Amino acid sequence: MRCVEMIRGMALLGVAAMLGSAAAAAQTPPAPQDAAAAWTYLNSLSPADRLPVLEREARREGGAVVYGALGIDRANLFVGPFEKKYPGIKIDFVRLGEPELVDKMLLEARTGRINSDVAISNIPWLDLLNPALAPYQPTTWDSFAPALRLGGAAKGWTAMAYEILPSAIAWRTDHVAASEAPRTLDQVMDPKWKGRVGTTTHLESMVEGMITAYGEPAAMEKVKKLAALDNRLYRSIAALSDALAQGEIDVAWNMGAHRPSKLKAQGAPVDFVLQDPLFGQGITLSATKGAAHPYAAALFIEFATQAQTLEEVDKAEPGRFFGNQAGHYTLNVADYPRLILFAPITQAHFRELKQLTDQLFVRGGK
Repeated sequence: MRCVEMIRGMALLGVAAMLGSAAAAAQTPPAPQDAAAAWTYLNSLSPADRLPVLEREARREGGAVVYGALGIDRANLFVGPFEKKYPGIKIDFVRLGEPELVDKMLLEARTGRINSDVAISNIPWLDLLNPALAPYQPTTWDSFAPALRLGGAAKGWTAMAYEILPSAIAWRTDHVAASEAPRTLDQVMDPKWKGRVGTTTHLESMVEGMITAYGEPAAMEKVKKLAALDNRLYRSIAALSDALAQGEIDVAWNMGAHRPSKLKAQGAPVDFVLQDPLFGQGITLSATKGAAHPYAAALFIEFATQAQTLEEVDKAEPGRFFGNQAGHYTLNVADYPRLILFAPITQAHFRELKQLTDQLFVRGGK
């Protein structure tokens, strides 16, 4: 008899526990589905509470679309590991040039036909791009140096520079002797390199960095000397790297150091130095303001800005600085106090710099 009573008591306790759980669940408000409400909701959650919500809701959404102004190979350093950690959450990466990314995102924001959930851009373009960015602050926000945290929830948009691409000068070791190789921009300006050098078409930030380093009059004299070299121009750092690897040019300047580092590791006849003056291009991650998949977007940003993730990226492709200060990397940004980080450029000034660089480098000063 007592056994029966004990069993009945245990059953009643089990039912009570189930009812209590159901009541607690009923009292927990569902995660909002509207993007604007989702950003506010997520920013209000502690890290311990936020990540389980992100994982649950991202699985429900099934994935996110990432617009990125970087090579597919670099994007895959994040996408592959993310999809392995979160099976069933698919990341569709759309490769765009920087001007194309900005134009596309701003057009989508104006028309309300938003197709991206995450944007990978860079710091100089943020003054143009920020109207399309969401105010999501990842849980890793405080682990980044203030200069690498742009905007903020209170400003209505955020961007985090998860990596900095230090500028490098690289050369073909089978065409250029080590003793002859240029190691500073002043050495690149030597007329003996005319017709043998290459760089990218996007030189606006570089010119602004030169002005910061030397003052405008001296900077413009140096920029004109660089333009006089009849540079071969490439639409991206990846294309510039390919050109160097294939021997189209003997010297490449103002390219991200991760590219020649990778070529050298692969056994290509390439060597490089960090450029003097040393510029840094901060590559940023942001959620899109009207994202259709805000939780998957936020989960991807959380993953990509974790120190552990960035440490793994550094092992796979060294030659850059990383933003999360809790990590340990091949290059330590603190060891390069003279690094000039490219700053945001206003739309009007960007237009002026674009006209200037086109005139000097594309049209040969005509």
